Amino acid sequence: MSPTWIDIDDEALRETIRFSGARSEDEAVNLALRVYAARHRSRAETMHERNRAEAAAKRRAPED
Repeated sequence: MSPTWIDIDDEALRETIRFSGARSEDEAVNLALRVYAARHRSRAETMHERNRAEAAAKRRAPED
């Protein structure tokens, strides 16, 4: 990992530590980033699958 200096919302960090059980601020921030990325990756994958299913359904539908 590379060190990065950023300003972090203190209350958000405290809540992340409290809810996650992280043992350090670094752990809490990295966990929050991983959770955020996973949530959005999952959402993007779901949308991609939905679009594929809709396109396949259109290909199978008889023309009017």
